[in-house]
Amino acid sequence: MDDGKRFYERPVFWPRLIGGIFLLSFIIAFRSEILLFLRVLQVIIQYILKFFTYRPVSILPADTPQALLILSVNLIFYLGIYFIILKWISFFVLPAKAGVERQMVYGRLLDYVLGIHGPAVFVKNGKLVARKAEESVEEEGKTRFASLALVDLASAIVVEGRSRPPKLALPDKPVPKGEIALPIRVLGPGIGFLRSGERIRGSVDLRKQFRVAKGVRGYTSDGIELKTNVFVIFTLGQPSDVVTVFETKEHAICVMSIDRETRKISISDKIDPADAAEIRSNIQLQKPNLDADMTPDTLSSNRPPFAYQADHIISAVISQPRNAKDGKLEKWTDLPAQVAVSTLLDELSRISYDELYSLESYETACYLYDTFKPEFRRKVKELGVLAYQFVQRKDGKTPQEGDIFNKDKFIFWNATELKNSKPIRERGIKVIECGFSDFIPSDSSIPDQRFDTWRAKQQKEVELSNAEYDLEIMRETNHARAHAQREIIYNLSQIFKLPGYTQDAMAIRIFQALESAAANPATNRLLPRDTMDMLKSFQRLLFPPGRDEQAPDGQSSDGPRQES
Repeated sequence: MDDGKRFYERPVFWPRLIGGIFLLSFIIAFRSEILLFLRVLQVIIQYILKFFTYRPVSILPADTPQALLILSVNLIFYLGIYFIILKWISFFVLPAKAGVERQMVYGRLLDYVLGIHGPAVFVKNGKLVARKAEESVEEEGKTRFASLALVDLASAIVVEGRSRPPKLALPDKPVPKGEIALPIRVLGPGIGFLRSGERIRGSVDLRKQFRVAKGVRGYTSDGIELKTNVFVIFTLGQPSDVVTVFETKEHAICVMSIDRETRKISISDKIDPADAAEIRSNIQLQKPNLDADMTPDTLSSNRPPFAYQADHIISAVISQPRNAKDGKLEKWTDLPAQVAVSTLLDELSRISYDELYSLESYETACYLYDTFKPEFRRKVKELGVLAYQFVQRKDGKTPQEGDIFNKDKFIFWNATELKNSKPIRERGIKVIECGFSDFIPSDSSIPDQRFDTWRAKQQKEVELSNAEYDLEIMRETNHARAHAQREIIYNLSQIFKLPGYTQDAMAIRIFQALESAAANPATNRLLPRDTMDMLKSFQRLLFPPGRDEQAPDGQSSDGPRQES
């Protein structure tokens, strides 16, 4: 982090400058004593070498012991003043408040000045950033000394203790008073001090995470391949969602939702069977909290500070999935999208393509958007961390759909997080939202073939319906024709019963009856189109033009002939 900065902007500049000023002042103030000390060293060296060179040893002044004593006392005083000033400077280096934290800052500053410190790590948006000058410290085997981590408001790190190599098998530094030595722990936003033997296992970003799995292919129950994109929004920096549940008289666990505006109760029996079994088992061991209240809905935010739970972060970092193809560990952020894809493919394999996009229903309801997508969203969210709060009416009745919620009528249990094993829940991940884009068939001809099949089915139904109508029309036509025939037969029978008509007159009467029946509109619709033309032809054949319509015996066509 200090690369490219000016020399006076580096953290080590001021402590070393202060130390250099004190050292220079010490040398100037006690230069005579220092020179005397150097002469003492010279005499000691001459005394050692006289056995080899036989040269005489220099004689020291009589006040040498007194000068060395003064030099030692001032050196001790100088070191004391120097460390006191470093202690005072440590108050302003890092924003530490507690005594334990200030002592740790001071120890870190001493290690930094002496060059025996561990790596200083900065964590920004879940990523580790270390100074290049300190990256080689760990390679030199100096990780036994305490290190420092500066974590921003959107991040957290997991540190764990580890055993030292044989050459560094030294006793650990004592744990500061008030702390508990844990094999693995979480350092949240702010200043984090790593104890001797600890290393950073991983870091996490507490903000909302968004992942998309593109080009997901799956098959329906009727073998049609579909393509889609699956997205998931999840996080480690939000508290668990709390669902309100109650038990029915049939010992079934149901979810109770309350509308914020109308305060009306809506009830759903759609809950994961494993979660329902865990809730049913827990409520038998727990007791209601008389002081508990309805857990308020938590509003999600993507701005710091973020809420986090240490066990969730540890689970996300430690329980990293391993890729089956190359055997490498994957990031915790890759798991939710993989689980969402697996869930979607499993749900898709249980339904046919025609059920997803039904052409039979002419209503606005659609199974894909009204049933399939909400069920997929619910199942994926239930695979993440989730908490429940059990409630019960004081009068022992079961809450009903549409009732107005009144918390004074309910007994509340404390909110409890579900613990049964789920792939995303085991990693401490909360799923905020998930979904997928519209399905696209891999074969572009499938929609046309499906439409042709639907159209053939509709045409078949139309033809069957038309055949029924044609049959009914034929029945009505035959019935009307039979009725008309009965009327004609009746009229002809009445003509045959009339006395005093000759055969020609009888023929004329019959022809007139047929012509009258054919001219009737009700009967005419039942006759062929050329019936009237045929009757006119018969008329011209039987009664040529110029012939009066009288019978040969002198009778008219209107009745028997009258006497003059």
